[in-house]
Amino acid sequence: MTSTWLRIFLTLLAMAMPGATALQAADAESAAVLVNSEELHGRWAGKDNRIAAFLGVPFAAAPLGDLRWRAPRPHRPRPGPQPAVDFAPACMQGSGGVDWYVAVAAAFGHGPEAVGRPSGFSEDCLYLNVWSPQLDENAGLPVMVFVHGGSNSGGWSYEPNYIGARLAERDVVVVTIAYRLGPFGFFSHPALVNEDNEPVANFALLDIEAAFVWIRKHIRAFGGDPDNITAFGESAGALDIVDLLVADLATRRVGGSGFRRLISQSLGGSLNGRQTLAEEQAVGEQLISYLDIEGDITAARLRGIPADDLLAATERLPADHYFDAVIDGRTLTAQPIDTLRHASMAGVDIIAGTNADEWLMYVSNDAKRSDLETWITENAPEHRERLLELVSDETDIRSVLDRLRTAKSMLCPSRYLAMRANAGGGRGWVYYFTRQRPGPGGEKLGAYHGTELPYVFNQHDDWLPVDREDRMLTEAVLDFWVQFARTGDPNLEGRPGWPVHSPDDPTVMELGSRIGPMAPMGAELCEMLGPVTEGRKVD
Repeated sequence: MTSTWLRIFLTLLAMAMPGATALQAADAESAAVLVNSEELHGRWAGKDNRIAAFLGVPFAAAPLGDLRWRAPRPHRPRPGPQPAVDFAPACMQGSGGVDWYVAVAAAFGHGPEAVGRPSGFSEDCLYLNVWSPQLDENAGLPVMVFVHGGSNSGGWSYEPNYIGARLAERDVVVVTIAYRLGPFGFFSHPALVNEDNEPVANFALLDIEAAFVWIRKHIRAFGGDPDNITAFGESAGALDIVDLLVADLATRRVGGSGFRRLISQSLGGSLNGRQTLAEEQAVGEQLISYLDIEGDITAARLRGIPADDLLAATERLPADHYFDAVIDGRTLTAQPIDTLRHASMAGVDIIAGTNADEWLMYVSNDAKRSDLETWITENAPEHRERLLELVSDETDIRSVLDRLRTAKSMLCPSRYLAMRANAGGGRGWVYYFTRQRPGPGGEKLGAYHGTELPYVFNQHDDWLPVDREDRMLTEAVLDFWVQFARTGDPNLEGRPGWPVHSPDDPTVMELGSRIGPMAPMGAELCEMLGPVTEGRKVD
């Protein structure tokens, strides 16, 4: 008897008993599905325990030993019932992911004990989590797959803000995925000459792609529609799925990576200025040199380096090094912006947006006028006088630097991405998230980097102040995101109209205490700092 029919049978049996209910039947058994020749047993979650949650589901073989720095291999099915009730360890990383939460919690008056932490760290980390309201293979529900941020060096798929049960209550299947981080996912070295013309870089992108391939193949068992998958990601996670979209556009196979729609939240990283494979290999050589390995460096010796030693060596890389996908001639064949400029975007639907104060929390409290001068000199010296004039209304140097860095790194690339989708035959919408949490913490951080995440998942941390406006905004964000996942268009009855973002109508949707269309912020800044400018790197 299949797991679906088993549940139906038990439910009917329970309903036939005096005083019994379908809910009691659901509580009496585990959520179960047959997927990839494995019998997975999850648990019930969400309101009234009506969401089936499958946690720590392997989508690829463990990238250990000889599989380190190789393309992900298929997961081999395990015999017998397999528990899927606990999250897997997070991918190997430093303390940055947890430190970020600690810093935000501190701004709101809470200690480090208030924040959630992963259940350990391991190189064996290629697992995903699924939340579904219907375990019916004919349900045909929209699928939303989330890729976490963390500068491609930290974060995990089940951070407190990413638990998918409440989002799944909107009749969508929610999946969160992991991918190799830092020197495990973004690394190359001349000694890594893999057999059979295997990739020698961009392993994290290959992990994410493998997860989407697994999802498209198996999501029907969880009630999802494999032909209606929306990828959404934040910061580095948003950039990674944009990279996969770019890889598809370069080969004219839109949807080849498994998703047809994309929500980019606070795009974090560069659309141009990416390193070449040779440059990445030079960084790899530098990293390995810190380990003082004697004799010839071979692929086997590299794969035998203890994971903790690799992480320790990473700390010695230059402070401005960013773990990013590189132009390896396979996954990425050109600068992403060059592909976006010329590729057809037909069939591509995109929501892209940014928060009002992305960089404020990262600007030193001791920032001086000289820091502003240096930033402009390094990033846009030809527009020095005009930039200073545009930010002359700001009296706080920290706010000025936040405004410029937010525009250059996130606001302008997001607007460009949506505008390019519309110009290339697709559709793109832009949002601007302005909500500041009530109280001193909100005043200190503003609409900070990552502030939209609790609203997207309806997972507000216990230590975050939440009032009526936050709850109303949560409902609006959920409405827009789910409608987009369902139809490819965020517009729906009962909400303000959200026009596509084009040169003729560059309207954006404000998401904050006010919810509605607004004129774009930083339009003139983007003319000087945006990615459309030739030859300039977006940090």
